[in-house]
Amino acid sequence: MALNYTTKYSPLIADRFKQQSFTEKYAGGKYDFDGAQSIVVYTVDKAQLGDYNRAAAGSRFGAVSELGDTKQILTMTQDKSFTFSIDHGNSADQVNVKHCNEQLKSNWDEVCTPIIDTYRFKKWCDGAGLTKTGAALTKESVAEAIMSASAAMSNLLVPRANRVIFVSESVYILTKLSSEVVGIDTLGKEAIQNGVIGRLDGMDVVAVPDVYLPEGVAFLIKHKDATADPMKLKTMRVQKNPVGIDGDVGECRFYHDSFVLDSKVEGIFAYSTNGAVSPVITIAGANATVTSTTSGAVIRYTTDGSNPKTSESAQVYSSAVALTSGQTIRAYASKAGILNSGITAAKRA
Repeated sequence: MALNYTTKYSPLIADRFKQQSFTEKYAGGKYDFDGAQSIVVYTVDKAQLGDYNRAAAGSRFGAVSELGDTKQILTMTQDKSFTFSIDHGNSADQVNVKHCNEQLKSNWDEVCTPIIDTYRFKKWCDGAGLTKTGAALTKESVAEAIMSASAAMSNLLVPRANRVIFVSESVYILTKLSSEVVGIDTLGKEAIQNGVIGRLDGMDVVAVPDVYLPEGVAFLIKHKDATADPMKLKTMRVQKNPVGIDGDVGECRFYHDSFVLDSKVEGIFAYSTNGAVSPVITIAGANATVTSTTSGAVIRYTTDGSNPKTSESAQVYSSAVALTSGQTIRAYASKAGILNSGITAAKRA
């Protein structure tokens, strides 16, 4: 006589591996999107410095002109959701092993968090004001590349406080093997929290999976205040026995986005082996010519001081641009499938 064996279910779920957010600690949260899909951020122009004229009959401070500004419109687009059901009959047949609220949290950690991080890294890298497209880094070159990038930011008056270095796991290996890194801060200590694995040149070092960064990006240095990264909605709830279903329904919705602020684009530096090369601007007389060594790249520029990556006034470069005295041209290069270049600027005397 055959025996009918009973199937036994484990009371434990075999969860997949999951990571905490790599970006949340360093995301910008100063701007409030409550009650609005879009906000307008104004950047006030700088006053022009001149000499005080003690003998002038009129204003001794110089000619008075109205202080202008530029605006950036931030419009949220990322409205995401998921849902699932756990039928009471199926749950009973599985010894009630699946609990709706636990599975909501698990799906947030395993699905949503990586999506948010990956999206932010893409927006941060493409919006970076400073980039370098170069050869693949080695253990001999990685430390110098990172410190040179940090110096470039400092030379543009980006504060050293609140900077972080995101490195791909592949580059982190090179960094640990670099002879130049030995003895610098605490790089190489045991991981602590939020992915931080040490400090280099006064900055947190966060190692992230290669697939989180845009293709070819080796490292990214970011000042926390260089971006606005709103999470306007984050809803997770359990619907108990909704109409038509004998069971629980889990629902999740999150409404988020990420923006690089025009006034702080120099607060992001991305090093890539797969990016457009920043344009070179040459001014001869009244005309500015803009070139890029990236074949097939499209160059966009502005002459009103605004960010060519986001400005409504940005134009596609096709021929020399006439500038008035004191006028500045800003430009960047882009090409489908690779990282945007940084922004180059030049001013006519």
